[in-house]
Amino acid sequence: MGKKSKKNFRSEWRTLTELGAEFGKSAIAFGKILKENGLRNVEGEPTEAASGLFQKIEPNQGKPYYLWNHQGVVSFLQSKGINPVNNASYALKDTEARKLAREYLEAQKLDDEGSKLGYMMLCEMVDDIKKIGLDRFNTALKAVGYKGEPVTLEGW
Repeated sequence: MGKKSKKNFRSEWRTLTELGAEFGKSAIAFGKILKENGLRNVEGEPTEAASGLFQKIEPNQGKPYYLWNHQGVVSFLQSKGINPVNNASYALKDTEARKLAREYLEAQKLDDEGSKLGYMMLCEMVDDIKKIGLDRFNTALKAVGYKGEPVTLEGW
């Protein structure tokens, strides 16, 4: 029974990353949209207007964060003319590609410094990069500031 209620809770309440992916935005960009539309203040805290649309989560360790009511936030933004992207799975893949790209940059840095951990990280990423697609991954790499040649995965 506990598992069922947890699943229902997480299907109703989402992180900024999850909501942003539906709108084709990063968590940071989506947070800015919430600020621009009065749901968050300049410090990033929910406003009075967001009452009922968020829950503050305070883990035993780590810093508190907020989950947002999926349907409530989507409906609110749609009333402002801001709509989710047509195909959220593409947006989720783009979000995952950016995450992988940042990990790739970190692994590359470690590898350049001679760390075996960097090489091991790169090896672990190959399958994930293939799942996301090489073109999408290379686009994400450029978006996070990568200046090198496109990744080809030749020899992996």
